Amino acid sequence: MTAPPRSRTAAPPERSAATQPERTEGRPRSAAAERAYARRAQRQGGQRRVSPPRRARTVAPRAPFVVMVMVVMVVGLAAIMWLSSQAAGDSYQLQKAREQATQLTEQAEQLRKDVNDAEAPAALAKWAEEHGLVRPSDPARLVVQPDGSVKVYGDPKPAESPSASPPPPAQQQTPPQQTSVAPPPSGQQTAPGGN
Repeated sequence: MTAPPRSRTAAPPERSAATQPERTEGRPRSAAAERAYARRAQRQGGQRRVSPPRRARTVAPRAPFVVMVMVVMVVGLAAIMWLSSQAAGDSYQLQKAREQATQLTEQAEQLRKDVNDAEAPAALAKWAEEHGLVRPSDPARLVVQPDGSVKVYGDPKPAESPSASPPPPAQQQTPPQQTSVAPPPSGQQTAPGGN
C-alpha cells in the first residue's frame, strides 16, 4: 500500500496539541515523520491517550533508623567508658588487697618465728631458771603397759634447788601450760579404767 503523493501546497492534517509532539525550532519534519504521526493519531481514534497516574516512590524514612543507630552508639560508648572505669577501680582494689596479703604473710611468718623461738629447748630452760624451776637429776618415768596399766621406772623424788631464792616478783609472765602427771606413791599403779 502506497500513500498518495503529496503536494507541497496541501496543508497537513489538523492535530490536537496533546498529540502533536514538540518540534524543534529551525528544523522541519520530514514527510515520513509526518505520516507516522498521522497514522498514530488515527489508531488512537483521535482520543488522548491517558497514562495511569504514576505512584510516587515511597522511601522509608531514614530519620528513625539514623536516630536508633546513634542511640545504640552512644549507649555502647557509655557502657565501654563505665566498664573501663570499673576495671580501673577494681585494679586499684586488687593492688591494695595484694599489698595487704603480703603484709599479713610477713606478719604471720614473724609470729611463727617468735613461737618457734619461744618453744626452743634453750628458751624454755632459760625461762624455767628465771622462774625458780630446777632440773631433776634422775626423773622417774611412767610406762603404759599393753593391758592399760602404768608402771613407774625409777625413784620419784623432788628436785633440789642449788640456791633457795624465790623467783623475782617484777616478772609476771605465765609459764607455758604443760600437763604434769604426779608420780604415784607406790612403785606400780594401774591407770584409771585399766584392769
